[in-house]
Amino acid sequence: MQYNYFFLGGKNNSYVFATRLEIIYEIKFKPSSYINIFDRKISEYIFEFVIEVSENETGKNPPFDIKVSRTIAEIFKDFLLKHDNNIALYICDSSDGKQELRKRKFDEWYEKYQDNTFAKMNEKLKDSDGNFYLISMILQYKNPRRVQIIDAFLKLADDNNTEK
Repeated sequence: MQYNYFFLGGKNNSYVFATRLEIIYEIKFKPSSYINIFDRKISEYIFEFVIEVSENETGKNPPFDIKVSRTIAEIFKDFLLKHDNNIALYICDSSDGKQELRKRKFDEWYEKYQDNTFAKMNEKLKDSDGNFYLISMILQYKNPRRVQIIDAFLKLADDNNTEK
């Protein structure tokens, strides 16, 4: 069972849903063509996946709720299955030092809800200041440019990382 969700669209391809505690989540697929590791035809299908709590009247961290992960997984599938070429990037927020926790949670969700429709790659990317970011890329196995996309993703990681 999952929560009902609604596609709002807009520039960030937003979806929203409310939990039983009336915590409102916004799930976004932000166009990310600025990540220019792919050719132009591919970069228009790159979206950064963002999970955001947009309203929480409780003032506390949202408690565990199995329906939240199920709903997010369904939203994820809905968006990626809309077009064979869609590619989702998940960059673990590192502003609070909890990026490893976020990656583990995302990986758990992927393993739990994946049905062999999607391929997932994980890497670390280093910015110009030497900070590392955990990043995952997910695309459909039937994406017509799957091999080219995976090669470009791996090359990006190799080019940006001097240590792993």
